[in-house]
Amino acid sequence: MWCRELVHSQLANDVSPYFKTEPVRSQVHLEGNRLVLTCMAEGSWPLEFKWLHDNKELTKFSLEYRYMITSLDRTHAGFYRCIVRNRMGALLQRQTEVQVA
Repeated sequence: MWCRELVHSQLANDVSPYFKTEPVRSQVHLEGNRLVLTCMAEGSWPLEFKWLHDNKELTKFSLEYRYMITSLDRTHAGFYRCIVRNRMGALLQRQTEVQVA
C-alpha cells in the first residue's frame, strides 16, 4: 500500500517540461563557423531532448540539450527545433531559422 502512495506523491510533485527561453526566430551564421543550438528547458528529471531540422529527425531522444554543427555549410540552412520530454509530457520548441551566408 505504501508503495502506491509513494508513487502518487512523486507524481504529484512532478513538473511537466517547460522552456526557460525560446530561440530567436531567425539567425545568420557564416559558412565554416560552428553553430551550437540549445534547448533551454526545465522540469522533473530526467529531461530528454530530440533535435529536428526542417521537421526531419536529427537525433534520437537523449539527455543532450545542445546540438552542435562544427563547420556550417549551405546544406545546414533551414528550420531547427527541439522536443523536450519527461514522464509528465512533451513540448515542441518554437523553431529558429538558420541562414548560412
